[in-house]
Amino acid sequence: MWKFLFYIIISAMKRGKFIVIEGIDASGKTTQYNLLKRKLKSRKLKFITADFPRYYKSEWGKLVGRYLEGEFGGLDEVDPHLALLPYMIDQYTWSRDIGKLWISKGGWILSNRYFTSDVHQIAKLKVKKRKKFRNWLWTLGYKDLGMLEPDLVIFIDVPPKVAMKLNKAKQERTYLKGKKEDLAEKSRKHQAASYDEYLLTVKNNKNWKRVRCLTKGNLDSPQEIRKRVWKQVEKIIM
Repeated sequence: MWKFLFYIIISAMKRGKFIVIEGIDASGKTTQYNLLKRKLKSRKLKFITADFPRYYKSEWGKLVGRYLEGEFGGLDEVDPHLALLPYMIDQYTWSRDIGKLWISKGGWILSNRYFTSDVHQIAKLKVKKRKKFRNWLWTLGYKDLGMLEPDLVIFIDVPPKVAMKLNKAKQERTYLKGKKEDLAEKSRKHQAASYDEYLLTVKNNKNWKRVRCLTKGNLDSPQEIRKRVWKQVEKIIM
């Protein structure tokens, strides 16, 4: 009996942690992802990183890229049940082949988006249809497919109006000239609906945490936001 309990305790201690950075387009996810990556390195934590969709490392990720470029129709022309598939298979194969194995060995994972980003598919639907799709989506991913579930999802809370202004400014910079916005980035309606869905998901899930990025209507510095992000991470390190 004692040996069995000891095995359970040791196994639990060995499992690593999985952290995901989330947010709407141009909310500063990648900036916070990179800052957190540096912080984790300074703490000597054994971790790997992931970035979704995997446009260059996965055939399914490449398919997502083609979809976002409009090859298969407009954002509202492809049913979310079908649009979801390349995203989810990209995420599932990573979870199966990389994520679960690494976590089981005690390693940590930091990811820029993941299966959690599929709230964007929920947001495409009319409000009355979202609840059914929402329940189907999370059950399909975490229960039916057994995808790795994050220990902590940090939602970088930058409202759509602010995020879209930031994205426009980026497009105007010299080094990004010629880079086209994808279908999702262009749609103000989609960004607003996605933002609302993120807030609802945070409200309904204990492992999702909201990090506010504005003070009195003004965007805070990346360093100030980083401190708030780290406060959430510290809670699962302890």
